[in-house]
Amino acid sequence: METDNQLTVGARVKVRIHTTDDEAAQDAYESGAIVEDFGVQTPDTTSRDWAVARRWAVALDSGRLVFADNEDLTVG
Repeated sequence: METDNQLTVGARVKVRIHTTDDEAAQDAYESGAIVEDFGVQTPDTTSRDWAVARRWAVALDSGRLVFADNEDLTVG
Protein backbone atom coordinates (compact mmCIF):
# COMPACT_ATOMS: atom_id res chain seq x y z
CA MET A 1 0.00 0.00 0.00
CA GLU A 2 1.23 3.48 -0.85
CA THR A 3 1.37 6.18 1.78
CA ASP A 4 -0.86 9.22 1.53
CA ASN A 5 2.06 11.61 0.92
CA GLN A 6 2.88 9.83 -2.36
CA LEU A 7 -0.73 9.88 -3.52
CA THR A 8 -1.74 13.44 -4.31
CA VAL A 9 -3.92 15.22 -6.82
CA GLY A 10 -2.00 15.35 -10.10
CA ALA A 11 0.12 12.26 -9.38
CA ARG A 12 0.47 9.71 -12.17
CA VAL A 13 -0.69 6.29 -10.99
CA LYS A 14 -1.50 2.79 -12.16
CA VAL A 15 -4.92 1.61 -11.04
CA ARG A 16 -5.77 -2.02 -10.41
CA ILE A 17 -9.04 -2.65 -12.22
CA HIS A 18 -10.95 -5.68 -10.97
CA THR A 19 -12.54 -7.50 -13.88
CA THR A 20 -14.70 -10.58 -14.05
CA ASP A 21 -15.77 -12.79 -16.90
CA ASP A 22 -17.55 -16.10 -17.21
CA GLU A 23 -14.38 -18.14 -16.62
CA ALA A 24 -12.39 -16.34 -13.93
CA ALA A 25 -11.83 -13.05 -12.15
CA GLN A 26 -8.65 -11.21 -13.02
CA ASP A 27 -6.98 -7.86 -12.39
CA ALA A 28 -5.79 -5.44 -15.05
CA TYR A 29 -3.80 -2.24 -14.60
CA GLU A 30 -4.46 1.09 -16.32
CA SER A 31 -2.51 4.34 -16.14
CA GLY A 32 -4.00 7.69 -15.25
CA ALA A 33 -3.79 10.74 -13.02
CA ILE A 34 -5.45 11.46 -9.68
CA VAL A 35 -7.97 14.29 -10.11
CA GLU A 36 -9.63 14.39 -6.67
CA ASP A 37 -8.96 13.31 -3.09
CA PHE A 38 -12.14 12.68 -1.12
CA GLY A 39 -10.18 12.04 2.09
CA VAL A 40 -10.22 9.11 4.46
CA GLN A 41 -13.64 7.53 4.40
CA THR A 42 -15.45 6.63 7.58
CA PRO A 43 -17.10 3.22 7.80
CA ASP A 44 -20.28 3.14 5.79
CA THR A 45 -23.21 3.81 8.09
CA THR A 46 -25.88 3.16 5.47
CA SER A 47 -25.73 -0.64 5.92
CA ARG A 48 -25.37 -1.14 2.18
CA ASP A 49 -22.82 -3.19 0.29
CA TRP A 50 -23.21 -1.44 -3.07
CA ALA A 51 -21.82 1.93 -4.19
CA VAL A 52 -19.16 1.94 -1.49
CA ALA A 53 -17.29 5.27 -1.28
CA ARG A 54 -13.68 5.33 -2.51
CA ARG A 55 -10.98 7.86 -1.62
CA TRP A 56 -9.47 8.77 -5.00
CA ALA A 57 -10.95 9.83 -8.35
CA VAL A 58 -8.60 8.89 -11.20
CA ALA A 59 -8.88 10.03 -14.82
CA LEU A 60 -7.54 7.12 -16.86
CA ASP A 61 -5.58 7.69 -20.04
CA SER A 62 -8.38 5.83 -21.85
CA GLY A 63 -10.78 8.64 -20.90
CA ARG A 64 -12.67 6.81 -18.15
CA LEU A 65 -13.09 8.16 -14.62
CA VAL A 66 -12.69 5.56 -11.87
CA PHE A 67 -12.74 5.67 -8.09
CA ALA A 68 -10.17 3.73 -6.05
CA ASP A 69 -8.72 3.21 -2.59
CA ASN A 70 -5.03 3.36 -1.62
CA GLU A 71 -4.51 -0.39 -2.06
CA ASP A 72 -5.66 -0.16 -5.70
CA LEU A 73 -3.07 2.48 -6.67
CA THR A 74 0.63 2.37 -7.48
CA VAL A 75 2.52 5.63 -7.98
CA GLY A 76 4.18 5.95 -11.35
